[in-house]
Amino acid sequence: SSSSRGMTSAAREAAKAAITHLTRARPNLYELSSALGDRGIGRAFTKHSWRARPDWYPDTYWTLTKIKTRPSGRSGEAWGRLTWKGRTREGEERINGSMKPIWRELRREDGDGDARGGPRLSKPAAIDDESVG
Repeated sequence: SSSSRGMTSAAREAAKAAITHLTRARPNLYELSSALGDRGIGRAFTKHSWRARPDWYPDTYWTLTKIKTRPSGRSGEAWGRLTWKGRTREGEERINGSMKPIWRELRREDGDGDARGGPRLSKPAAIDDESVG
């Protein structure tokens, strides 16, 4: 029977897509973002060619603001804010080339937080033995 084990064909297709995107060496933007919390909203993504030439494309990336993924998890529509050579464009734009396997999540090490959306954590101050009594 086509619905063995109680799974619908859409559920089987989604499960198959999830396994495929986890095993693909070069995932597209939809596959990358679906593996992240909040589907990657607020995170920064860069193209492989931009990372390969940081002298030509310094501080260039997309910040994902909205994503609509089709049931397969491998395609859809994505929008974001482009930061091109350090200048962030105004407004939300559709991200071109989002289905190509050229995307990487950008993890930034500077600033108050990082591209993954969380605050930067630091070690607590050491407790002096004298103050503990």
